[in-house]
Amino acid sequence: MLAEESYTVWRETMVLKPIYSERGERWTIVHELYKKRMIKMSPRAIMERSCVHAGASYQGMVDAAKLILPGKKMLPICLSPGYRICMLPTLSPDHEDCVWISYRYAKKPFLKGSKTMIEFQNREQIEIHGSVESFQLKSGHAQQLVLNYLDRQEEMWELPVYVAESYEGYDVY
Repeated sequence: MLAEESYTVWRETMVLKPIYSERGERWTIVHELYKKRMIKMSPRAIMERSCVHAGASYQGMVDAAKLILPGKKMLPICLSPGYRICMLPTLSPDHEDCVWISYRYAKKPFLKGSKTMIEFQNREQIEIHGSVESFQLKSGHAQQLVLNYLDRQEEMWELPVYVAESYEGYDVY
């Protein structure tokens, strides 16, 4: 697999998983719905680039999530509520082993021996750090964040309706 220079999360992105190159650089294996890519960027750098592409800084996305999910840690990042593109970290985003997972495609967390596994819509499975319960909680936070953004967008489009009681004084063309 040839390594690509850059990447932006899009609607078929399922997982951003860190790997190390032969020279010890942190790169990413991107699991998309129908293929895998190797990217010469860390998962965090991909998330930062994707946030800017979506219209805000990474810190701005985190700050917005904090307002909607006060007191929560390891916050999901919602890049597009309409396409349900919301990535959740499996560890602290600053941790070098943090994997970012799209809540949209993660269908079933389960235990395999003592390991926590996630099964995706395409039946692919990956191992993650943390418990099944922790992942379910984070996935619920991602869903809550997306629904909150969608509700807010809907509210912005609900314009007040003004009805004139009569046409007196108005020119009708």
